[in-house]
Amino acid sequence: MQKKLTVSQLNAYIRGVFDDEFVLHDVTVCGEVFEFKRMGARTFITLKEGECTLPCVSFRAVDDGLLGKNVESVGTVNFYEKTGRVSFLIDEITPSGDGKILLDLAKLRESLRGEGLFDNRLELPSEISKVAVITSEHGAVLHDIASVVRSKGVSLAICVYDVRVQGKESASEISTAIDDLNAGKLGIDAIIIARGGGSATDLAAYNTEEVARAVARSKIPIISAVGHETDYTLCDLCASVRAGTPSIAADIVAYSAYQKTERIRNLSKAICAGIEKKFAVCRNRVISRGMGIIDFSESKISSQSRRIIYDATQIARKAENILSAREDRLKFIAAMLDKVNPLKVLSQGYSKLVMDGREITSSKMLKTGDDIKIIMRDGKVKAKVCEVKHDA
Repeated sequence: MQKKLTVSQLNAYIRGVFDDEFVLHDVTVCGEVFEFKRMGARTFITLKEGECTLPCVSFRAVDDGLLGKNVESVGTVNFYEKTGRVSFLIDEITPSGDGKILLDLAKLRESLRGEGLFDNRLELPSEISKVAVITSEHGAVLHDIASVVRSKGVSLAICVYDVRVQGKESASEISTAIDDLNAGKLGIDAIIIARGGGSATDLAAYNTEEVARAVARSKIPIISAVGHETDYTLCDLCASVRAGTPSIAADIVAYSAYQKTERIRNLSKAICAGIEKKFAVCRNRVISRGMGIIDFSESKISSQSRRIIYDATQIARKAENILSAREDRLKFIAAMLDKVNPLKVLSQGYSKLVMDGREITSSKMLKTGDDIKIIMRDGKVKAKVCEVKHDA
């Protein structure tokens, strides 16, 4: 008969197995110190050997100079019931030579630096209206970027290129995405390479030579937003701009779009103000001349005063008609400016169609059965094309 256990019962049993297993106590583990973080009285270390990693904890002070070193760690394998997490509790740790993983990374970094890959970086354009984001569409990164852009109230088109952000295939997918966007001629002003925080192992793809060279050869400026602000990768060093987080990267491109919107709005205000000022001057000039004629006729030519008053009145009336027509023209121009104002367009919402990383601008680019993505102001929708009809 199958046994039924609660989570706490099963975890307690597993803990008992670990506690009773003699081989898991007072054991020496050899590996390279791949990650090192001190928090209060505890030191968290990740040991790595080949493709395997082991999370370790020491409740004693550990020299941070061991990062990148091979070590021999004496301790006990521990199973923590509350989280179901296995870790190695270090009692004693001693160095046993230089490690290979971080040493190889340092050599690669210096090799790329010597080739100038960190120096010839493209500048971001002064105006950004369309940006591509290379990341996993299933993570929180896209939500963070969209939230920042919405909060700035700007008109900015965002295309998403879905890739795996960790694992064996991730580096190849990221570098392919960069090359595809450069070859696609989609009118993209900048690329954001984004990933949330994680361990050094999680960020390994962004420390590969393959990704670094793809970033360096890109003809489109790249913003690298990988991990947290304390993380630094080869991707960061080759990019046009390094942003500490994906939200910071979104803030950078949104600010550029905001500047463009502000310039258009200020230009619109200046045009309207200039037209109003010019019409006011013309109005005052015509009225002044008309009144001057009336005054002159009354004082100097009394015999023809009625005729002059009539003529002056006609002139003033024609002037009023001209001014009225120009005022109507002003209102028309102001309405046209308001119609193209990006702020008004934004307030009404917008959406874009994307398929395979490309923006769909014509029905002729689609066929029945195509999978498309609809990107809207407040989210994304996946859809399948059921029917395509082209206008004649």
